[in-house]
Amino acid sequence: MSDLENLQTRKSAILAELAALSSSAAGGRPNINGGGMGVVDHTGYRLSLYKELEELNKMIDIASGPWEVPLEGRPA
Repeated sequence: MSDLENLQTRKSAILAELAALSSSAAGGRPNINGGGMGVVDHTGYRLSLYKELEELNKMIDIASGPWEVPLEGRPA
């Protein structure tokens, strides 16, 4: 697989994970402070997925290569 294909595969996995979030799944629930059981940061998990998605979109744009748009009336 190329780098671009790997980035697109990871993006698809994140989008599927975000689509699967619900009130009973990790990332869809409120944060929990379980005392001696520790803290479960559902909000942080969800936000990290969105942050990674943002970074992947930037990397995919770069990996897709430069775009050249000819202007009307000017030679290419």
